[in-house]
Amino acid sequence: MAAPRPVTAAVTAVAAALGLAALAALAGPAAAQPRKPTPPRAPATGTITGTVTWKGEVPARTVLDRSRDPSCAKTARLSEDVLVEGGRLRDVHVRVKIGTAGTHPAPATPVVIVQTDCMYTPRVVGVMAGQKLEVVNSDPTFHNVRGNLGTKILWNLAHTAGAANLVRSDLGAAGEVLSLHCDVHPWMAAWAVVSDHPYFAVTGADGAFTLRDVPAGTYTLEAWHPRLGLKTARVKVTKGRTAKATFAFAAPSPAPAP
Repeated sequence: MAAPRPVTAAVTAVAAALGLAALAALAGPAAAQPRKPTPPRAPATGTITGTVTWKGEVPARTVLDRSRDPSCAKTARLSEDVLVEGGRLRDVHVRVKIGTAGTHPAPATPVVIVQTDCMYTPRVVGVMAGQKLEVVNSDPTFHNVRGNLGTKILWNLAHTAGAANLVRSDLGAAGEVLSLHCDVHPWMAAWAVVSDHPYFAVTGADGAFTLRDVPAGTYTLEAWHPRLGLKTARVKVTKGRTAKATFAFAAPSPAPAP
């Protein structure tokens, strides 16, 4: 019987090459698997909360003379220039100072003010530049709605009972305040404060405000009341935390005697 032939170096090299190729084929598909995408990081935002309080004697509210319109005169109403309940002040617009919180698109949903019982409700609202304002007449009487920026009249529109809602987009630029008036019922007034971001709120009867999802940073916070003016405070917003701020308003001091 013939002895087996010796394995040559060439054959050994080929076998080794084939083995490496087989290993590469097995490893190839696993190596080609795409990496899972890294989930986006949550934005670094926090919350600002606080209250607006009243110091000193609460101003007396006077009975409004609504006798010029029999529909309005059916219900007695008090003035709403300064509303204080339990030491808390309502109708205060609180916001991060404009120009410091980035660029934001205006919401498609309008802000709504209702004429009801011959009053504007709510009395103070916040809007973003480019957002619309919708005015509803739920009274069985005629109103006109005049929109002013200071002394400049932007529009003056009749609003009869049962008429369609008035929708306006010309409300002024960020930093301005639009005031609403009814010349038929001169005690009616409301204000829309225009901002370039959504970080604002208006205090209710509890004097509280909450600004959510504010980007982390240090800001000037503004508290504005249509009759009492502006106050400011510094606040630092930290990711995932709640910063607190308080404001206190009081009746203006009487002018000194001459």
